[in-house]
Amino acid sequence: MPTIRELREARGWTQQDLAVKLDVAVSTVSLWERGGALPQVTQLRAMAALFGLESSDEIDLVVRPEARRRRRAK
Repeated sequence: MPTIRELREARGWTQQDLAVKLDVAVSTVSLWERGGALPQVTQLRAMAALFGLESSDEIDLVVRPEARRRRRAK
């Protein structure tokens, strides 16, 4: 499954474009893409709609592997 960055770039969107669509700061999108932070559930759902993802498994997989490991450890 592609990452948030790959999905965003495939649509020709900048981080600013995605940030505006999700009503978050550009720095937030950057953190997600680098695995420094995880999107909230509502943000994941909004991204899923934007990117045409259907299942919760697909939505979860857009988060980088490093971030998924940190989430499980909490």
